[in-house]
Amino acid sequence: MSRIRQNAKRNGPLARILISLLGLAMILLGVSRFALFFVGETSYADVNTRRVGGADNQYSADKRYEWSIDYSFIDAQGEVHDGHTTRRGGDMGVKVESTVYYWPAAPFINGLEREVEPNLGQLVLVGIGILLIVLMNRKSGRAMSRRQPAYPSASQSQGATLDDYDDSVEELYHQPAPGTRFCAECGTPLSATTRFCPHCGSAVK
Repeated sequence: MSRIRQNAKRNGPLARILISLLGLAMILLGVSRFALFFVGETSYADVNTRRVGGADNQYSADKRYEWSIDYSFIDAQGEVHDGHTTRRGGDMGVKVESTVYYWPAAPFINGLEREVEPNLGQLVLVGIGILLIVLMNRKSGRAMSRRQPAYPSASQSQGATLDDYDDSVEELYHQPAPGTRFCAECGTPLSATTRFCPHCGSAVK
C-alpha cells in the first residue's frame, strides 16, 4: 500500500483521484453484492460454462481448473440480460447454481447466488476500497511538519523569552548569501572587498 501511495505522489493529483475512484468502485461493488442477496429480485439463469487455462496443481482436484461462466436471465419486465463470472472447478466440470439475483431498477447489476450471498470476499473488497481512499487522501505527517513555523516546540518554549523567539526568527531570515567569506579568527561574514575583519581586525587572507 505504501508503494501505491508513493507512486500516486510522484504522478500528482490525477493518480490520487483515479486510485480513490477505484477504491470507491470496490466499496460499491462489495456493498451492492451483499445487498442483492437481501433485497434483490431473483430469476432463473440459463448457464453456459467453458474451461480456460491449464491445471493448477496448487489447488485440490475439484478446484484445479479455471472456468468461464456466461449466463442470461429474464427480468420481471420480460427483458433478457446477460452476466459473466469465473469460478474454479475440476477437469470435467464446475458446480454452478441456476438462481441469479438482480436489481429491478438496474438489472445490469446482477450475480449468481454464490457470488451475492454474504461472504468474506465482500468484506475484503470493501476494506481494500476504504484503505485506498484513506491512504490517498490523508496528509503526510512529514508534509505537515514542513509547514510548521521555525519556533521552539512546547517543551522547548518553557522558560523562553520574547528575545529568544526574535533571535530564532532573525537567524532564519538573515542567513549569509552563498559564496560569503568568513573571518578565519572570529567567523564574522566578510564582503568580497574586505581586507581587514571589522570585528577583530585580523587581516583577511
